[in-house]
Amino acid sequence: MIGRLFASLVVISLFSLTACSSESAITAVPATVILLDISRSSTNSEGTYNEEDHSPSSLSERKRQLEQNIKNAISSRTAVYFGFVRNGYGVTDIATLVPATLILEIETVLKQEILNEKIKKEAKEGISEAWQTAINQEQTNADSCSVDEVAQKIVQTSNATISTANAQKIASKLCAGARNSIYQFEQLKSDPENIGSDIQASVDRSLQKIASDERRLINTDGKPVQLIPTLIVISDLIQVTNGISKTNEVSQTTEPKFACELARSESKNFTPSFLRNVSLISDGFAGTKKEVKSTDRDKLKKYWECWFETRNITDIDIGAKGIDIGAL
Repeated sequence: MIGRLFASLVVISLFSLTACSSESAITAVPATVILLDISRSSTNSEGTYNEEDHSPSSLSERKRQLEQNIKNAISSRTAVYFGFVRNGYGVTDIATLVPATLILEIETVLKQEILNEKIKKEAKEGISEAWQTAINQEQTNADSCSVDEVAQKIVQTSNATISTANAQKIASKLCAGARNSIYQFEQLKSDPENIGSDIQASVDRSLQKIASDERRLINTDGKPVQLIPTLIVISDLIQVTNGISKTNEVSQTTEPKFACELARSESKNFTPSFLRNVSLISDGFAGTKKEVKSTDRDKLKKYWECWFETRNITDIDIGAKGIDIGAL
């Protein structure tokens, strides 16, 4: 009898531990950082916007891709950042479109207010639909996102298990994110200030932003939350800063290994702000209107690979062109 009772207690204890572990708080959030170079050296970047131009790297197509990418953020629980490549470090700004704090808040509300897994799944899908509603409203008319309408969708899809107060709080942040996202992407139709090709400044600003945001992320268990960043750099990587061409500097080296040494020597006093590894998706390398010599292209590719490594960007694939970032 005692043996059976002990066995039953063990089974109950194991079940309890399993149930608790399945409800553990998030400890890591994926973060996508999109850096867009629309300087005049880049293919199809003439400073004009044409809705009829559907080539992969046209400004109109990039806008469509960005809007599609951002729509997937809530369903994939991914923080999203965006910035244009500017002409210097001081004027480079990285905007937060979908903050990691929003991802954590949604998960916290779902965990605290909904116990039924089926309803929780439906509520997650409902919040994702509410996010897309917010994006669509802002696409149709700027500053038109209705917090009440978005909140109502959240409440309805959760069978009213998410309180009106929490739904309003989430909806307010969804509308703010949608508004900022569409504002950023609409700038492709105009001529944003201080546009340039200081890719290195954009990358450094991005990693500083990620590191800063991560320090303030705490989950419901009181534990730190890590950001897992993927850097999407849409650029020909033809950098000109203060009139100095990085391509010309690299071309003066005699072979790729010396181009690598140049990159490392330039960064010998650099201290990375983000200490873990970062993945890179690069699109458009050497895709300039003026063809880069093949010998210079090999050296330039090696230079950038080695430079990225000094920033703990180790998953490096440079050379792709025409990637649809909306499908990533």
